[in-house]
Amino acid sequence: MSMNAVGSGPPDPENNRASVAGGGGPPYDADMDRRLTVLETRFDTILPTLATKADLAELRLGVERMLFSMRTSVTDEMNKIHTSLTDDMTKLRISLTDDMTKLRVEVHTALTSMMRWCLALAMTVILSVVGQGVYLTRQIADLAARVPPAGVPAAVAPDRPPAARIAPSSAPQAGAASGRHDGAALSPSL
Repeated sequence: MSMNAVGSGPPDPENNRASVAGGGGPPYDADMDRRLTVLETRFDTILPTLATKADLAELRLGVERMLFSMRTSVTDEMNKIHTSLTDDMTKLRISLTDDMTKLRVEVHTALTSMMRWCLALAMTVILSVVGQGVYLTRQIADLAARVPPAGVPAAVAPDRPPAARIAPSSAPQAGAASGRHDGAALSPSL
């Protein structure tokens, strides 16, 4: 049966009892008395469950503590993330600096090696040209020694061979005078 089970129908016409106080007031109504008892019971049951000012103050304090705790936790986590990112960026910067240093060393080593190779190649070409110049200078000096002086007839100098027989007995270095360059002849060993 629900709490509203109090009958609220029309008053009973046979109920002509005297008033409770016995005075000149309205007559006693038992249904009304029963309804009041039910309502008082409801209030007595509900009132202890309602929040008081102290309960609300305690709830407010609990919510403020919870918010403070959440703010502190979020701030701590943000600081941890910031520190972690800063550390990661520092490590990355150091790693990039180390990689750039290694790359500079590798490029410097490669350029130095290439410059040595080019220098050795240039020295080979220069020595070859100088050698050919010395060889040609000797050939010209030999030919000049065999040519009769100006105004002297060729028959007077019988000890000199004709120009066709003056060809050199040894050829110049291979590739140096011909303009042809073999990879093996030009690549110096480093």
